[in-house]
Amino acid sequence: MQKNSMNLEALRSKFLIFKQQIHGYPFIYFDSAATAQVPVEVVEAMTQYYLTYKANIGRGIYTYAEDATREYEKARATVATFIGAESGQIVFTSGATESINVVAQSWALHNLKQGDEIMVSAVEHNSNFVPWHEIALRLGCVIKIVPVTQHGIIDYDAFKQLLSPKTKLVSIVHTSNVVGGTNDIKRIARMAHDVGAVILVDASQSVAHQAIDVQDMDCDFLVFSGHKLYGPTGIGVLYSRVDCIEKMKPSCFGGGMVLSLESDMAKYRPYPYGFEAGTPNVAGAIGLSAAIDFVQSNIVFDELQKHETLLVRRMVQGLKEIAGVQILSADPDLSDAHMHLVTFVAQGYHAHDIAAYLDKYGIAVRAGNHCVQIRDDKSTVVASVRVSFAAYNSQQEVEFFLKILKQLFV
Repeated sequence: MQKNSMNLEALRSKFLIFKQQIHGYPFIYFDSAATAQVPVEVVEAMTQYYLTYKANIGRGIYTYAEDATREYEKARATVATFIGAESGQIVFTSGATESINVVAQSWALHNLKQGDEIMVSAVEHNSNFVPWHEIALRLGCVIKIVPVTQHGIIDYDAFKQLLSPKTKLVSIVHTSNVVGGTNDIKRIARMAHDVGAVILVDASQSVAHQAIDVQDMDCDFLVFSGHKLYGPTGIGVLYSRVDCIEKMKPSCFGGGMVLSLESDMAKYRPYPYGFEAGTPNVAGAIGLSAAIDFVQSNIVFDELQKHETLLVRRMVQGLKEIAGVQILSADPDLSDAHMHLVTFVAQGYHAHDIAAYLDKYGIAVRAGNHCVQIRDDKSTVVASVRVSFAAYNSQQEVEFFLKILKQLFV
């Protein structure tokens, strides 16, 4: 159960990285959309595994092996409960990228055919476009790109017009990592299902900022990475609906996923175990479980969204006061929706130069195309600066950022 109130100061104290300085300045981290920092509880949980009961899972008949297996499966159950699923619907991967590739290789490759249509939005991360590009090349499928509004939300009327009986997969981002808008997944899922299509949701940018319920969303697949949820790198999640699981075949083969094997025949364990070949990231799963426990003990999503949106509003207000700055992300003043990032460009300065300048004052931001290269405006915007917030950021950090940035334009 999630707690009823937040103490932001106490929460921030759990992230020991903020005790450090960069170039003599307090470390300010505005790149949580790329990867969130890790609270001490996550490090301690992983350290405990490595120092006190490290063993492989599902194999050894001895105490530590059984302890490791129990904690790994406990982590699976924790993830499932967190997103409203059952343990048997959760596969651990190396991250959202691998999760999407598993769906591409294990489901799409066996259920799509020449002429079938795959639909994505114009602001998808490369990880949610390239796998479908490869599937389309291999099978002869057609990719349709749905335009988005200025808020980064798909144009629902255009989406409806593009849907057809040939549409078999809609793979859509929940919250854009560039523009910041959040799609209405229930609405998209309803329209997709009406034409018989399956929907995959990339929740990488939303899972740390709002409650996720796969049943309420009515999605068929959902993916996210642990490192954006205050967890370790190298661990990700794939949720699959039961009727989709029945149509999936393993795409990675090896130890741990074999039920029985003969020279001319192999039987594989059912989902999820048949989709986790080899030794998994046991420590990563345990760390992700600890991160979810941390979120549920320290974060109230309604309060977090208000906090982050206030930071975005102040950031946007300050940027608008700087001549030559163009804001690319959704304007929070034009929407009641929650926002947790701001993206901008500045006349006369490349995004990389701005990021390097800010680093001299201990401020970390992201600069570049943010792994989104199918946008409609890609011909005019080569690189941009992205400022993204999390629960540990403060109003004082935003004010310092604006003060330092304004000095560049004096």
